[in-house]
Formats: sequence, C-alpha cells, structure tokens
Amino acid sequence: MVQSIKRAFAILQAVAEHPDGIGVTALADEVGLHKSTVSRLLSTLEGLEAVKRRPQADGFAIGDGILALISQMPYPRQLMTLVRPYLLELAEATAETVGLSVSDGDEVHYIDQVQSEHHVQVRDWTGQRFPMHLVASGKLYLAYRSEAALERYLQQPLARYTAQSVTDPAELRQRITQARVQGYDWAVDEFEAGLTAVSASIFGTGSRPIAAIYVCGPNYRFPPAGQQNRITSLITETAQTITARLAALEDAAS
Repeated sequence: MVQSIKRAFAILQAVAEHPDGIGVTALADEVGLHKSTVSRLLSTLEGLEAVKRRPQADGFAIGDGILALISQMPYPRQLMTLVRPYLLELAEATAETVGLSVSDGDEVHYIDQVQSEHHVQVRDWTGQRFPMHLVASGKLYLAYRSEAALERYLQQPLARYTAQSVTDPAELRQRITQARVQGYDWAVDEFEAGLTAVSASIFGTGSRPIAAIYVCGPNYRFPPAGQQNRITSLITETAQTITARLAALEDAAS
C-alpha cells in the first residue's frame, strides 16, 4: 500500500511538471516505473479526478480533483505548493538559497525559502516583511504600480539598511524602470552588506506580478565569476515557466 502511494505521488509530481500533458511512455521513463504500472495507476488517479486526459494534446494533465483541493488552501499556501518544485530545481541549478515572495502593501512578504547546502548559510527570511525598495523582488512589484501609487511610495521616508541601499527617489525610479524593462533585478549590498540577490516576476492573468522568486548568496561566492548571465537566464526562465503553469491551471479549472 505504502509503495503504491509513493508511486502515485511520484506520478502526480511528474504530471504536474507538464501542464500541456505527458504521455504514458514518457511518464514511465520519467518516474522509472514499468509502463503497465504507470498505466494502471493513471487509471486509478483518473477515476479520482486527480489526473485527466488532454483531448487536444498527448497524455495526461493534473485533474480537477487536485485543483479543487488546492483552491481550498489560502492563496499564499497555494502558491507555495505549486512553486516549491521549481524552487528546488532552481536551488540545485544555482547551488544557492532561493525563495518565493508576495507583495503586502508597501512591503515584500517572504513566504517560502530553500536553503543552499553551503556551510555558510543565508538567513531564512520566511514569514518576514521588508520595505519594497530595499529588496530585488520589491522593485519588480513597484515597477507595475500606477504612476500615482509609485509617486506616493517614492515621496514617503525611505528606510536605509546599508550604505548601498537606494533611497534617492530619482535613482530608485530609474532602477524600477530598468527592472520592468529587463524583467529582473540584481541587488548588491542593498538589503544586507555582503549579500547579493536576483529576482524575477511571476505574472497572473492580469499581466501584473502576483509573486516573485529570488536567488541570493554571499558576495564572495554569488554570483560565481562569469556566471551572472547564466543565473539571470535560469531565474527568468523559471519565472516564465511558473507563470505559464499557473495560466494553464487556471484554464483547466475554468
């Protein structure tokens, strides 16, 4: 029984990573099980509405039963559940700490984090909130505010955490504009001395960021020499994949 549950869960995880559908043969290869075993478990999962056949594409996708369960969770918890596999992949690819944030008024709320395996660790900020202008993901949220809302933010007293914190309204506006054009932001020593972070936006159906993912590490090792462009590509592509998956799940649920 326990083995069957583990196998079914592995299949669900693999199917979830292919919102456009995945065939039985490819799925069997991915989870390392015999095709007949995968087919049998898929049949059971389909009966429970945990997976469904894709009429316009090959194979199976996550079913309405799973979506119904997720929809009953608080929104931040939904995001954490859906995004966590991608955070794990990003952490493995970068060998650094990665995390997920959402906006909360004028603050960034960190809701999940995956630690690196280095002996020198970055602090776990899960559950904490910080002013938007001080962190990379915050500038991405500010980039999509209305002009009036952005001006209101820039005219308030702006906290400074380090000597490199950007608190000049004109300079901050330039960084925010750049973040919107690029789709990401790198911040060096701005939140904490000796810390570098990069963040990219996850978008909702309204073409506005609903969350952001980040990678961070100590300056002396992050980013590794000559690897900044690779890491930028990794985080932006991961954010785009998550955005596409969320859109696919919303389409499937509608």
